[in-house]
Amino acid sequence: MSKSSKASDPVFKVAKKRVKKLLKAVARERSEASAAETAPALSPKLVHKLRVTSKRLRALLQLYRPVASKKAVKTVEQAVKALAKSYSGQRDALVQYQTLGQLVEEYRAGEDRDLQPLLCYFAEHLEAHQRDTRTPMAPTPALEEILDLWQQQLPGKQAPDCQEGMEFTYSRARKLAFEAESRDDDELYHQCRKWTKYYLYQAQMLVKKPRPKDKALIDDLKQLGVLLGDFHDRCVLEQNLNQLLRSEQPDEALEQATLLMLSWLMERKRQDKEACHRCFETLFTSPRSPLQLSH
Repeated sequence: MSKSSKASDPVFKVAKKRVKKLLKAVARERSEASAAETAPALSPKLVHKLRVTSKRLRALLQLYRPVASKKAVKTVEQAVKALAKSYSGQRDALVQYQTLGQLVEEYRAGEDRDLQPLLCYFAEHLEAHQRDTRTPMAPTPALEEILDLWQQQLPGKQAPDCQEGMEFTYSRARKLAFEAESRDDDELYHQCRKWTKYYLYQAQMLVKKPRPKDKALIDDLKQLGVLLGDFHDRCVLEQNLNQLLRSEQPDEALEQATLLMLSWLMERKRQDKEACHRCFETLFTSPRSPLQLSH
């Protein structure tokens, strides 16, 4: 695609702006670290920004689905996911420890049982990730490569229609919500979470002057995103606890604490689903008008 035709692509323009903002933050932190003669690793705050930017880029990529091949979109998306994944280990371990800690506090409020062995096990797991010396991808060349790949894979004969792309995203999230509720499948809730967050990020990036009803919709999307995010964290914790029982051969105290937490997780997940269903009703069954995009 020529430079002029790519410049007419509003989605790429937003993506490039997001990447440049992150690159400036990386350069600024590297400069400060160099002056202070500290380690060049990204700070936790900047790692969080990088991961959020990667999610926003993936949300923008979905806008191409009505006008580009699935393979082309996936090629760029895989590069974005690879960068985020290289920074995910310690962050994911921390989220799991925090999720467990919250559940332990909730459980202890009603049951006087010893779950400390489980907390100690996950604390050791977190410390192991913090000692991990594997080097993640260098952010600057990886982000520049993503933009180059974006231009190579998604030239097309026409720029994506943002309104059409957002309606595609909304329809996908809505379909997954109905399927998750009817089939009671944890993976479908995860997929619904992913597409709901895509739609939320698209709205936040493309609706510059939201009307009151747009703000209300965005607030509802945020609420559902939090609920589905908490549910997903609990599902991942459940998988890790089952893996612990299968492969770690825990001692009796750890095994009992794990079984107690699995039982409590089942109840919390049931409550999560009920809360999600109420949000599904608000977002996906009531009539709505399309978001008013900025031009």
